[in-house]
Amino acid sequence: APFLSKAIAYMQRHNVPFEHVDLWVPSFVPSSEPTAEQMGNTTCRLCYAGSATVDLQVGPDGKCNVPLSGEEQFLLYAFGDYSQKFSFDVGCGLPGRVYQSGLPTWEQSVHNAPHHHFERCGGALQWGVRTVVGIPVASPNVGRIVVVLYSRNDREKDQELVGRLSEEFTRLMPSPKWKLVVDIGEPEPQMNALNTLSATVGATNTSAPVPQESVMNEKVSTDRDMMATKDSRVDEVVSLLGEYMPSDPSSPMSSCLPGFMSLRLLLLRPSKTPEEEELVRTMLGSYSSYSAGGRAKSDIANLLARDFMFLTQQQNQQQQHHQQPFLGTGQSLTSQATSAQSSGFVPYGMPPAAPPPAVSFQNSPALAPIPVPGIGIDSISIVST
Repeated sequence: APFLSKAIAYMQRHNVPFEHVDLWVPSFVPSSEPTAEQMGNTTCRLCYAGSATVDLQVGPDGKCNVPLSGEEQFLLYAFGDYSQKFSFDVGCGLPGRVYQSGLPTWEQSVHNAPHHHFERCGGALQWGVRTVVGIPVASPNVGRIVVVLYSRNDREKDQELVGRLSEEFTRLMPSPKWKLVVDIGEPEPQMNALNTLSATVGATNTSAPVPQESVMNEKVSTDRDMMATKDSRVDEVVSLLGEYMPSDPSSPMSSCLPGFMSLRLLLLRPSKTPEEEELVRTMLGSYSSYSAGGRAKSDIANLLARDFMFLTQQQNQQQQHHQQPFLGTGQSLTSQATSAQSSGFVPYGMPPAAPPPAVSFQNSPALAPIPVPGIGIDSISIVST
């Protein structure tokens, strides 16, 4: 944190044309599949070590600073949350390549880069990251770390700027430290919340009847508390959608890109309406079902995007159906009268749209229509004369 705050202060003070920065530090972990010859060997991976976002960005002229809008800051924060799910082997990904070579790199249009070249291209496409600069920085306790700067604009290469940044970051002497985190597991929030609700309602019923409205309000509040409790599946779905989000317009999955982006943004949104919370629960249930079925991760991501597009389309159609205007009583009666007249019958008491043709009857006794004052000829009520 001290290194990041000093780096951000330097960037804003010297008009560095980048809005976001993160750190990648080496971590030596045991080999995932040790053999007899590899016992005791470790693997070095570049792990995420924090990020920061500036308050001011360099304008198009490259000189004056303009404030970042709230939406731009949110997009960069979201990209930072997305990046912390990644780690890279030495030589893999931009941090891994910079760490291995010890040379800085300046890459543009990373949102269109191949997945094997820039693994986070899906997140760059979703949150608008365009230019990335990776700088190796000497560290007194881990040897070398990688500082990566990001911009949502297309920044032209500036070798002199890279040299100044490398010198300044090295002068700050970054010294990453680790903290021990012991994962002992967490109780299932949904079951605990349901048990609490059942105990509360049961205890209340023993003393006095509970109004239905009170029980429903308590259930809605409990549902919101359960959604507020972090569900591990949310992070899994967010990471999955970001990893397999289509970036190639010619890809067969490109038609589902709106579903990928909309579902990710909904999951990352801190506050949701009750309808959106119900939609999130449905999508998480679909994810669990697809995962239990043994489907490939790419298939699960595509199916989730399609499911989300289908559900939102159904909701929109239902809303449009409920908003259709209804005919008034006068309009309904008029239409019925018009229909009846076209078939030769007129409801009693309704004036005809046009005078009916002359009626003659040949049978005996003679039959004649009844003239009604103010209405005309009543062709239904007939008496014999």
